[in-house]
Amino acid sequence: MTAGTASRGRYALNLSLCLSGLPAVDAIGFAARAGFDQVELWWPFTDARPVDAQIAGLRAALLANDSRLVCLNIDAGDTKAGERGLLSAPGQVDRCRASVMTAARTAEATGCRLLNLPYGNRLPGHTPGQQHRTARENLLFAAAEARRAGASILIEPLNTADNPRCLLTDLAQAAELVADLRHAGADNAGILLDIYHLARGHQDVEAAIVRHAPDTLHVQFADLPDRRSPGTGELDFTAVHRTLARTGYRGLVGLEFIGDRDPYKAVALALDFVRRHPVPPSTE
Repeated sequence: MTAGTASRGRYALNLSLCLSGLPAVDAIGFAARAGFDQVELWWPFTDARPVDAQIAGLRAALLANDSRLVCLNIDAGDTKAGERGLLSAPGQVDRCRASVMTAARTAEATGCRLLNLPYGNRLPGHTPGQQHRTARENLLFAAAEARRAGASILIEPLNTADNPRCLLTDLAQAAELVADLRHAGADNAGILLDIYHLARGHQDVEAAIVRHAPDTLHVQFADLPDRRSPGTGELDFTAVHRTLARTGYRGLVGLEFIGDRDPYKAVALALDFVRRHPVPPSTE
């Protein structure tokens, strides 16, 4: 691994999935030594209301490694048990909003500019309409909190093959929600366009990129069929990059893939992809 390979380019490494065996603060240093000084994280805390020292520790790790946190997920619940977010759960509003406020504080402390809000599963005892209304209210709350921290919020539809109970699986529906939020004053809302979820859901990836480019604030890559490192499977990422460039996308690309048990191998695969798919520096 050669330090500096991906430094301050257009790529960010998702530490929570790629380096899942390492605590967040250790993963930041590991990624930086490999050359990835822009990183993404899922919820890195043990609960929705971490103490200030935990946020300070995360900030210190980023500063010590000259690294930048570019995207942070709010609390998504127990993902190992199948939960996929709290945003649309009527009984979890307090926990959801506590994590939003923590995420906004973390964004302000670290300079993170993107907060991803996992939407959640369909829940027994609640109609889809009730859940969507809960999600909308939470999103408006999150947009206001994020704005004060200088950040934007992201909505990400998931594929049904991997997430059969997920409530938000359609990209067009996500775009309609973004339009509604912006009409309501949340002009810092947008789509997280995940290429793996699109392809796993049998959607036309390039057509989706073109259609939803105006709403896309962040993009993530992983490969078919099993969400491994991009470039190791079936997807044509040269064509994906070409389409992103054609639509004028100038944001970052998160490498959000399931890493190998050996973190060195996981990062080596990511670096190999970056070398083979260079892109110009971001102008954001």
